[in-house]
Amino acid sequence: ADGHCGALLQELTGAEGALVVNNGAAALVLALSTMAAGRRVLVSRGELIEIGGGFRIPEIMESSGAFLREVGSTNRTHLQDYREALVEGDTALILKVHRSNFRITGFTEDATLPSLAELASQNGIPLLHDLGSGLFVDSDALSLPSEPLASDSLCAGADLVAISGDKLLGGPQAGIILGPSELIHSLRQNPLCRALR
Repeated sequence: ADGHCGALLQELTGAEGALVVNNGAAALVLALSTMAAGRRVLVSRGELIEIGGGFRIPEIMESSGAFLREVGSTNRTHLQDYREALVEGDTALILKVHRSNFRITGFTEDATLPSLAELASQNGIPLLHDLGSGLFVDSDALSLPSEPLASDSLCAGADLVAISGDKLLGGPQAGIILGPSELIHSLRQNPLCRALR
């Protein structure tokens, strides 16, 4: 089933590889466990959100074995905040989390996905984009509020994109991970993959 779904997801998004697990949190845990266990992950303070079931990004990261390194502030996180945290060393990856169910307005700033992708690439570490809802077609075509597309995240330079199959349109509960075939293969080799598929 995963192979069939993977092929369809690759066609939908243009990703080299795709993996389906049981929900969005599982996708994030699997990615972090595979690529960052025992090491630091940079996340903006403004993206330490609570997801379904009362679980929060820091708790999910802890369960994966990754160490959270907060950068910036709740309302303003600059690219320089990430750059300064990278100097401290032992960073496994940068995580960007899409705030899909609320907005921070006013005196705000966020590092863009392309700028984070460039910074991650310069430092030889991956960028993981937790996109939350995960839309595959333009929201205008569905008369929905604007949401980023999974394919746009990949085009912007995210190495891995994690999305939920159920949040946006009430589809079947699923966690989807998109990215290069080599990284997806690494995730499949993690023993957790079988437990979470």
